Amino acid sequence: MKAKLLAVVSAAAFLSACANMNIPGVRDMADEGSAFDAALHQNYADLAQAEYDEADWSDARYFTSRSKMAAMSQDTGPQMISERTLPAGTEGEVEVARSDLMAALDAGGREKAATAAARAQSSFDCWLQELEENIQQEDIDNCRSAFYQALAIVQAELDTAPAPMAAMPMPVPMNVYFGFDSAAIDTKGMSVIDGIVEAYGKYEPASISLVAYADRAGDAMYNDILAKSRVDAVVKALRDGGVPASKLAISISGEANVPVSTDDGVAEQGNRVVVVTFSDGM
Repeated sequence: MKAKLLAVVSAAAFLSACANMNIPGVRDMADEGSAFDAALHQNYADLAQAEYDEADWSDARYFTSRSKMAAMSQDTGPQMISERTLPAGTEGEVEVARSDLMAALDAGGREKAATAAARAQSSFDCWLQELEENIQQEDIDNCRSAFYQALAIVQAELDTAPAPMAAMPMPVPMNVYFGFDSAAIDTKGMSVIDGIVEAYGKYEPASISLVAYADRAGDAMYNDILAKSRVDAVVKALRDGGVPASKLAISISGEANVPVSTDDGVAEQGNRVVVVTFSDGM
C-alpha cells in the first residue's frame, strides 16, 4: 500500500512539473526583441531542457521562465548571486565574474557581440545553478569555462584598441570529460569542443596543449591506452572543427598525476578527462 502511495505521489509530482513547463513551446516562441534576446531565448531553453532531462524540475522551470522572458524582450540580466546558496569559498570568484559580466553588458556587449554576450550570461546562470547543486563537477567546470570563453570574446569586441590578438589573456583551461571506460565524446563534451574551436578562432593561440587522463580504476597500462584513445578523439574533433594539427601538443598522463588525487583503484569522474590549454607562446 505504501509503495503504491509513493508511486502515486511521484507520478503526481511529475505531472505537476510537466504542467508548469512547455519547453518546446517556449523554444518556438517568436522573438520580440534584439539579437541578444533571441540568442538568450534559445540558450535558456537549452538549459531548461538539460535540467528537465535530469529530473531537476525546479531549475527546469526557472530556465523555462527565463527563456520565455528573453523571447518577450523582458530579460532581467544574470541571476543575482543571493538567489543561490553556494558552497563555501566560491562566492569571491563568482562575485568578480558577475561584476565583469555586467560591466561588459552595460558597455554595449549585448549589441556588439550579441551571441557571445547571451552565452556569457546563460553560462553564468548555469554556473551558479551547478555550484548550488554541487554534485556534478563536470557540469560546474563546463559552465564556468563556457562563461569565461564567452566573456573574453565580448570584452575583445568592446576593446577598440589595435592590440594584437596575442596580447589577449588566454582563456582558462577547458575540460572534455568522458564516461567510465569510454573514449566517446558525448553531447556535453561536443559542446566543450565547439567552444574550444570558437575560442581558437578568436584568440589564435601559438599552441594548444592536450593532456589526457584516466581514473585509477583498472590496470595502469590499460589506462594509458584509454587516455590516448580519449585524446585522439579530441584531436579528431578539433581538426574536424578546423583547428590545424600543427597547433596541437599532445601528452598522455593516464592515471599518473591525475587532477583529482585518489587511491589506486578508485573510479573518479574528474580524472576521466582531456585538459585543453591555450598558450600565446610568450
